[in-house]
Amino acid sequence: MILGAARPKTLVLLFAGLVLFVVEAFEYTAKAQQTRDWRTWPFSEQSPWNHPIGSGAVYASVRGLTSYRASINHDGRWTSAVYVASPRDPEVHLYFGPAWGSDSLWLFLDRGGLNCNNSCSTELKLLSSATPTLPFDANYYSTTSTPNDSLWVLPPDYMRASNQYRSTFRLPAGACPSPDSDSMMAVFQPDGWVVDIYATVVTSGGIVVATMASYIDARGDGTGWWDGRRASMLPSFAGLIRSGELASGRIPHALAVQVPASLLKEQVVWPAYTFDRNSGYSGTLPMGSLLAIPAAVDVERLVLSTYGRAIAHAAQDYGVYVVDRGGTGINFMAEYGDPDIRWERTTEPAWWQDIETVKSLLQRVTNNGPTSIGGGGTLRAPLAPPFADPQPPSPPQLLPGP
Repeated sequence: MILGAARPKTLVLLFAGLVLFVVEAFEYTAKAQQTRDWRTWPFSEQSPWNHPIGSGAVYASVRGLTSYRASINHDGRWTSAVYVASPRDPEVHLYFGPAWGSDSLWLFLDRGGLNCNNSCSTELKLLSSATPTLPFDANYYSTTSTPNDSLWVLPPDYMRASNQYRSTFRLPAGACPSPDSDSMMAVFQPDGWVVDIYATVVTSGGIVVATMASYIDARGDGTGWWDGRRASMLPSFAGLIRSGELASGRIPHALAVQVPASLLKEQVVWPAYTFDRNSGYSGTLPMGSLLAIPAAVDVERLVLSTYGRAIAHAAQDYGVYVVDRGGTGINFMAEYGDPDIRWERTTEPAWWQDIETVKSLLQRVTNNGPTSIGGGGTLRAPLAPPFADPQPPSPPQLLPGP
């Protein structure tokens, strides 16, 4: 009788516990949907990479833009390889090779040298001219004024590489940079910093040899102030289409493009901080320009694939930043190895036309700036949610942004 009398009470308690579990699970899921991970969706809510275009945006056509062919990761190159390291990954040492001359890393890579998996003799030769001393505080190939061989003028204020430099970092096994002469690699560290590396060769002995490197706060604003590896000093991982975004149907940030020198002029605009010296620029577009599909265009009425529509919405809602010079076309950038980027004409014929369609609609937002990001006014999309892990990075020293 006592046990029988207790059953209803037990059932009530079990039911109440189940309800509480369901409520807590729902609240956890809702919270997860309202936050983000800096490893896959970096930079602050007010970063130009996460800030939507506004109703106040003023658009202007770009002379000659439509005459260039568009692509994504042209020939699988000219982007950045992105890795997320864990505390369990091996710790490697960072060395630096020559930035110019017959022994320069860029020349080694441009002549067909491998970004990883070189022979032992080749690795020994590279290491023989390398040093553990950080050689440059910023991009050696960039400047803020008319470029020439003897001129290297840097911004008066930026996050110097020596301010937060570490000679070792965590690198997942098998990591390899993008397969081109720029050989860029960005590695997210467990503490919230990202080591951004240029002309990178990964050796088999726990040493990474590069020309330039700096650490960037993944929770910062992602502007050129952070001293990234692009010619613009923007981070190499900023604006990349990250793995999984196309499959999800949504890219919640601005995109990045590399354009030919013939489109660019020797001028820099925010959020870029520099442009190439010895550039051969002959166009009208400043480095750092924000391009976007004007608000009057109805993206839903365009003939696009699912992936193409995701790119078009990103280009209209957040825009496309010019981050680097190179190539002969308009190169939209996705992280190297993104499984959703397939360019075989037989399997993905719509892709080629999709990117051409997006490119043909782009215009420059002429009033983009630090006090009117995206032109100001009513935003086309919500601001990025806060980070699930909002704690500031641990050492190296965190300095305030601009």
